Amino acid sequence: MLCIVNGGLYIKSIREIAEILSSDISQRKLGNPFFNEKNYKSYPLDEKNFHEIKASKNQKKLAFIDGGNQELLPAPEYSVQLNRVYFNIFRNNERIAPRSNISQRIEFLSFTSSKMDGKNIEFQTKIAAEEDFLKYLPNEKDLKASTHDEEIETGTQAGMERMASMARRFSEWTIAEHMIDSELDSGDIIIKDGSLQTSHTNEYKYVDNVFKKALEKKVIFAGLSKTCRLTTDTQISLVDSIQRLAEESNLSYDKWCYYPVAKSKEENSNHRALIMIVKLNKHAYTSFRFEILKEQADKMNKDDILEVLSLVADNSRDIRLPGYPYGLIDADMWARVKNDELEGYKTKLYSELSRKGVWSKVNPLMKIVDTHEKLDNK
Repeated sequence: MLCIVNGGLYIKSIREIAEILSSDISQRKLGNPFFNEKNYKSYPLDEKNFHEIKASKNQKKLAFIDGGNQELLPAPEYSVQLNRVYFNIFRNNERIAPRSNISQRIEFLSFTSSKMDGKNIEFQTKIAAEEDFLKYLPNEKDLKASTHDEEIETGTQAGMERMASMARRFSEWTIAEHMIDSELDSGDIIIKDGSLQTSHTNEYKYVDNVFKKALEKKVIFAGLSKTCRLTTDTQISLVDSIQRLAEESNLSYDKWCYYPVAKSKEENSNHRALIMIVKLNKHAYTSFRFEILKEQADKMNKDDILEVLSLVADNSRDIRLPGYPYGLIDADMWARVKNDELEGYKTKLYSELSRKGVWSKVNPLMKIVDTHEKLDNK
């Protein structure tokens, strides 16, 4: 049992940790972007790679898409998830309605189960959705995976959580493909929350489809990451290194793009992107990782890229989070599954399981994995 006497342990420990962190952070040099050289071509840090983002009169449409999911029923061998995907479209910072009959927010349930296959665990996900939504969602036959294919540790709850998020993740790509096909035109831009990297075995097929559609219609496909864990070869945050380089260079730009950071090589089929770091507002509290589909970026010059970022920066003036696109703030708000609304869905599901006479078998399974949640709520 941990004993805290008059808070003395905390104060002493906090001072020691602060001293260690202070010493470590002051000793590290900026370094250069660190990537797996087999898959990426990276470029050394150079102040000449800062480019000013200026205002533009471009009136192309800017679309954003994000998704969220939360677990309704946790168990070692099952996971029932509530999934949502939401998109929006802006022109001149004015929200515009979709011209097709697709709902901007698509919600569905998914059921992921696991079973042993030799030394591997096989996962399978089934989808339950309104009839009108099914055509925008991934095929269930693609929502199968094994611990061997996904390179995850057998028997971990993290593996189940990762597999259970596949339905939401694939849906973001299928709905993005529909948006490009039906809502956007040549020169318009679609921005997905997160990077353009795939992380599941069958995800490549969906990403390939949406990228082909973007190339065919000349709609620029981009991704913006809220968080960035990339580092330099001295193990400093890449974003922090570039921000510090901007300060040391006395950069006078209010909004800037640092490019290029790195570019995927041809053989890297899991991640096809030109990677850059962007500061989209004078008052931005941080910079963000921004990517453009590699095949499109290869045909763009510096002015073309800055033209895209000018539109994104113009959408990044919301006072709640300056420097982050309002379109992604809005998409996050409507796609996120909040804890308080989850309770209503849980009640209905548990009642239905009770009506079918299986609640007494399901309830003990849930108790096995939800102790953490109960402790968190104490």
